[in-house]
Amino acid sequence: METDAVLKRQAALGSADAIFRLGYRFAFGRGRKRNWATVVRWWTKAAHAGHVRAKFYLATCYDFGKGVKRNLATATRWYGEAAKMGHPIAQYNLALGYKNGWGVPQNTAKYITWLRKAEKSGDSTAALNLGYCYHEGCGVKKDFKRAVKLYRRAALDGEAMAQWNLSLCYQDGDGVPKNRRLSLKWLKLAAANKHRNAMAKLRESSQEMLDR
Repeated sequence: METDAVLKRQAALGSADAIFRLGYRFAFGRGRKRNWATVVRWWTKAAHAGHVRAKFYLATCYDFGKGVKRNLATATRWYGEAAKMGHPIAQYNLALGYKNGWGVPQNTAKYITWLRKAEKSGDSTAALNLGYCYHEGCGVKKDFKRAVKLYRRAALDGEAMAQWNLSLCYQDGDGVPKNRRLSLKWLKLAAANKHRNAMAKLRESSQEMLDR
């Protein structure tokens, strides 16, 4: 692993990755006194040099007020820069910005657009939320089958909410034939992942079995 001195030499030669990594070390390196103002300084340089992770991490600093005054408009701008370069979490965060009006005007169409991009980039939380949109008809035409497909993808990645929703789909026959066995399977997985509604429903089901 390169020393700080090596990274600083590389940074002086214009390496955006070295500049980013210096900031990362000051943020998360073991045994270091964290100085977010210094972190932001390095990540700002790397972001302006085109480093996608620096753009994303800089956005989080403005989002949560780490080393800079909290500024959702600036956070969203940097999320947008990283999102355009294909960063999945930045794409999802940008989608949330358009959904909730965080730093940008609310825009359902743009929310769906960036949610789709994040899902295609592999973000499981985006898959869950896009599935919900298709299930409830939020910004898109209702499509239970597509909702189930998206829920399943997120559920297989361990998203408890997606597992719960998938259980309900098998229970109610939304987009799939009713199937008690599969409904119970996904219910148990959601409960194992600490989904409160799933845990409560599983307890109720167990009690009903005991009371018979």
